[in-house]
Amino acid sequence: MNEKITPIFLILPALLFLLTLYLYPFILSIITSFVDDSGSVTFYYYNEAFTAYGQDIFFTLWLCILATFVPAVIAIGIAAYLRLSTVSIVRKIISILYRFPLFIPMVVVAQMMRTFLAPHGLLNVYLAQFGLIDLEQPPWFFDWKGMLIGFTWKQVPFMALIILGGFSMIDESMIEAARSVGAGYGRILTSILIPMARTSIAIAMILIFASNVSTFTLPYMLIGGSTPTTITVDIAHRVVYFGDWGTANALGTVSYLMVGGFSIYYLREMVRRGLYER
Repeated sequence: MNEKITPIFLILPALLFLLTLYLYPFILSIITSFVDDSGSVTFYYYNEAFTAYGQDIFFTLWLCILATFVPAVIAIGIAAYLRLSTVSIVRKIISILYRFPLFIPMVVVAQMMRTFLAPHGLLNVYLAQFGLIDLEQPPWFFDWKGMLIGFTWKQVPFMALIILGGFSMIDESMIEAARSVGAGYGRILTSILIPMARTSIAIAMILIFASNVSTFTLPYMLIGGSTPTTITVDIAHRVVYFGDWGTANALGTVSYLMVGGFSIYYLREMVRRGLYER
């Protein structure tokens, strides 16, 4: 009897912590998005959210999808090279360099991007040196383009680590067999690595998509109050300037729905892996 009760007491503090700080606010935010000040059920907040911020909702969705697929392509290339390359020195250098952004907070990344992507910042000055742009009329990166660059630089290392883990689980004999019949890097990548590590790739993309949707500092510091912007900036604006928690919670619920289906897949896969490892 004690053996059954003891594990429950061991996980109880962590469970209470999760219920209090995560699950309770999550459920409360959804409920309050459907309830007005008088306690009546209403869809007013959702009507306000889609009327005032419909463009931003669409912008958030397609930007986060784009900022998931672009880093995924780069991360797959890095992970494949680290898995297949036999040049140890180059592998060590790449391993050190590509992990560097992992240790930089998003707020620091946002400030770096503001300096790097400014109209007369380092990127435009560098492009002007090669005559690619006119520095008197520099291109504007404080929009979706700057967001994409910032997300890609920050998210590639995390995705590459997960994907590399999936690639490393593939039996070396399969790769050697492919090499013995003349398969190159590209053929091995498309025919062996990606198909056999598709679950790891999918999980990495899900985690990055959810992270992109929830990011506030990068869009706030790059785009600010301009239109279109992301849902997170709209939520902060609605709370700080209007004290409108109802519309803010409605926007939050929309973001939950964006990542909801992917999260279900992620949880099911984690449960399946846990049962398989047992």
